[in-house]
Amino acid sequence: MEKKAYIFDLYGTLADIWTDETKPELWSAMAELYGVYGADYTPDELRSEYLRLCAESERRLGGQYPEIELSTVFASLLRRDRAVATPADECFIHMAANVFRILSRNRLREMPGAHEVLRELKHRGKRLLLLSNAQAVFTVPELEKLGLYNYFDRIFISSDHGVRKPDPRFMTNLLDVEALRAEDCVMIGNDFASDMRVAASCGVEGIFLNSDGYSEEELFRNVRRFPRGTVKVINSLIELI
Repeated sequence: MEKKAYIFDLYGTLADIWTDETKPELWSAMAELYGVYGADYTPDELRSEYLRLCAESERRLGGQYPEIELSTVFASLLRRDRAVATPADECFIHMAANVFRILSRNRLREMPGAHEVLRELKHRGKRLLLLSNAQAVFTVPELEKLGLYNYFDRIFISSDHGVRKPDPRFMTNLLDVEALRAEDCVMIGNDFASDMRVAASCGVEGIFLNSDGYSEEELFRNVRRFPRGTVKVINSLIELI
């Protein structure tokens, strides 16, 4: 059946990214930044408080696959240690989040064929949607940096919805908002446990992009976990066209 809508994962599918949030220089720089705005931490104190706030936010949100909004964590870190402490307004939150992401990011580039495939599918009149486990405060600037943002008719980022793949509510929300039937869609992603699983749970055909170089045996072992014929495997995005 001809598909009307192509639902893409982002990281590992359209964007090749490598981040490292354990780098000492990241936490040193972030501690300096927060200190300038009146919140004094050592690098280790800041990292511990960041992790604590993330865990606390997840517990508060609840559910099996919660997705917190990290912007609230960056705001909470701006505690008032000094009288000169700056209020955590939207400008500061975005600035702190972007500094954090830039310093933790070691690589960001498009996956081979990403622009070509999206451009061709758009030309064919397909509806292009993004369903990403990510933080909007990080992901929107990265989509724009890679020149991918304008290809999509609508973008669904887990931090905006409070749940992440493979929670079926994330996918069903997309289908409801877009007034799409599952059989009219295909989900393209590079993760069996999240992308293919959420697609299968909602009756959407899955296309697994083998961007991590799984062996034939590994692919067979993973594909057989899904109902027969519901997951296909490709080794390059170009195979979509």
